[in-house]
Amino acid sequence: MSKRENNKSILLIILLLLIVGMAVGYAALSQALVINGTATITTQWNIEFSNITEGKMIGAETATNPSYTATTATFNVNLLYPGATAEYKLSVANKGNIDAVLVSVDGIDTANAAEPKDIVYSINAVANDKLTAGSTKDYIVTVTWPSSSTQVPTTKSKVATITLNYQQAD
Repeated sequence: MSKRENNKSILLIILLLLIVGMAVGYAALSQALVINGTATITTQWNIEFSNITEGKMIGAETATNPSYTATTATFNVNLLYPGATAEYKLSVANKGNIDAVLVSVDGIDTANAAEPKDIVYSINAVANDKLTAGSTKDYIVTVTWPSSSTQVPTTKSKVATITLNYQQAD
């Protein structure tokens, strides 16, 4: 074999090895890459009324014991004369692990629009009031028959159902 044929054979073997190496490399790099993983959400949203206690009562009496569910509180108060006032402490608990903020209070306007209109409900809750995870906040619900009232209604009691609307805090 001549030197030239020998060089051709070596070059051919090298080219064949390169082609085989490239094929193996391509096969190794073109395999499907599989990534397995699991994500778990551990947040919990749980804002609810946790207690109602009767407070200061001046010329007032509870007609029906206040009641509550997780999302609403209901009051029924008898006011005996103009100037009478009833107060209730309403506790709200954040039993979840997400901070919340009060968006609105429902039920006060509806109750105040109902007869007798001289009996007025109010609550000291304000929008954007923050309720951190694991904490409890107390609000005062006040029912009054203003002393300036000149009308004596035929019924001196009024029912109100109050809902506090919360959303996730920023």
